[in-house]
Amino acid sequence: MKIALVAQKYPPIAGGGETHIQNLADGLSARGYDVTVLTSDPGAEARRYRHAGVSIEYVDGFWAACQSLECKDAVADLYARLSGREWDLVHVFNHVPALLLSWLRAAVPQPVCVSLFETHVPAGRVFDLWGDYALEKALQRSLFGQLAAERVVCGSEAYRRWALAGGAAEERIRVVPFGTETRRFARAGALRAVARQARGLGGEFAVLVPARPVRRKRIEDALRALALVRRERPGTRLMLTLPDRTADSEYVGELRRLAADLGQTDAVRWERGPGWQDMPELYAAADAVLLPSSHEGFGIALIEGMAAGRPVITSDVEGHDEIVTHAETGLLYPAGDVEALADRLRAVASGAGVPGMVERARELARARFDVAAMVAGHHRVYRELVG
Repeated sequence: MKIALVAQKYPPIAGGGETHIQNLADGLSARGYDVTVLTSDPGAEARRYRHAGVSIEYVDGFWAACQSLECKDAVADLYARLSGREWDLVHVFNHVPALLLSWLRAAVPQPVCVSLFETHVPAGRVFDLWGDYALEKALQRSLFGQLAAERVVCGSEAYRRWALAGGAAEERIRVVPFGTETRRFARAGALRAVARQARGLGGEFAVLVPARPVRRKRIEDALRALALVRRERPGTRLMLTLPDRTADSEYVGELRRLAADLGQTDAVRWERGPGWQDMPELYAAADAVLLPSSHEGFGIALIEGMAAGRPVITSDVEGHDEIVTHAETGLLYPAGDVEALADRLRAVASGAGVPGMVERARELARARFDVAAMVAGHHRVYRELVG
């Protein structure tokens, strides 16, 4: 089957959605699919990425089109690439690429799948281009009608609910849970000594927040909880990620000032420019994984942490509750409750009950969230449309 995957961002640009699409592309290629990814040019970063058997093509002006709708060049290039070849199926990811494709639907007679992975924030965010919730909600409803996608592929039940609320036809929705390369993250034990030495970590208790710095990730809660925990455990450290191109620079500045105000600057390490290939090493260096978001549709970082054998702590929000069962496979706390978060950090640092929780979480990641199951699920959806 010849398939086009259309996405604004793709590795080496780091992020859960980007990694998901890369895993899907590589997995489909391994199954014998002829896979082409149409995406933005990452510039010099491209040399850090392995292409495997997947063809990567850069769409002119695609980044600007998705960031600010300066899309004249991107629409023309997408039209040329999609209408000029005999694809069997096109799968487009996220709202703005899907909007652009909807304008070209008459030139794309093949079946279309769409996946919308932006995190919905009620009354706040649909896909964060206009900053106007009502407007973006109207555009989302129009999108489902204009794109006329034969399938809406959702990575979790949360995304399924959001798609229904946005106007998707229920009979066209298929839920295929996200997955990750569990074997790759299981190497954390072998990488640990070198990873910690490279970061100057000895006996300190290091907590990794594998989230790009944007406001809904509530990284400020992690900083405030760090200050509380270090009153009793001064060796506690926080590892924050600063990916290229996708961080909110204003928010990063606020976080740096908050760390200074709390007297925690020396206890915070910023991991600059991590790509997908760096993530196993980051998990290996950490003693725990924290995701303090106010809103999420899933949490690929959580299953990566589980696969790496690290205890996970996360806010009890929609999406996360599909992965973590409190005290069984991780620890939950009410989003925004810094005192409760500090208590969870202390509990993990104490070690009580942690080995059993970690092992249950690792088995869950292998059984339910391995990349092979995710790829197989997409294969089944595609075969519904292309025999």
